[in-house]
Amino acid sequence: MPLTPFHLGPGLLIKAATPRQFSMAAYSLAQVVIDVESGYYIVRGEYPVHRQAHTFLLGGLIGMLCGLIVSRVGRRWARPRDIMPEALAAEFRLPVAVVSGIFGGVFHSVLDGIMHEDIRPFRPFTDANPLRDLVSIQVLYLFCIITGLLGAVLLLARERRQRRF
Repeated sequence: MPLTPFHLGPGLLIKAATPRQFSMAAYSLAQVVIDVESGYYIVRGEYPVHRQAHTFLLGGLIGMLCGLIVSRVGRRWARPRDIMPEALAAEFRLPVAVVSGIFGGVFHSVLDGIMHEDIRPFRPFTDANPLRDLVSIQVLYLFCIITGLLGAVLLLARERRQRRF
């Protein structure tokens, strides 16, 4: 995907569906960190722009690190004495943040693997990309946009409902 925000759509829907078991912060951080690699090679004018970070193995490890960072920083930022909603507190729980980060790191390669020719998601084991053209780019964009909009609507509805009670 040319813009990382498209990657956030599926994460919003997962957060809306399982607010206490998913860290949107860890998932999102993994998306951004992985795309730093592409940005670096784009700026340098070097091809391919999707290299090692865009693999399941390294993407998952980057996601795990992002989850650890989110958990550590979040615990310091949201002190135990603070009153915060359960769904927000879940963002910083170590297991939730780590699993969400790993999922974000791996799922990044799935989304990009469908769209980009230079993705090798199974590297270092093989240079094959069975994800390429699994669906059309238009369907991929629609998937990301619709999941993002649906997730945002559900999150806002949940927030509005909780404020009433």
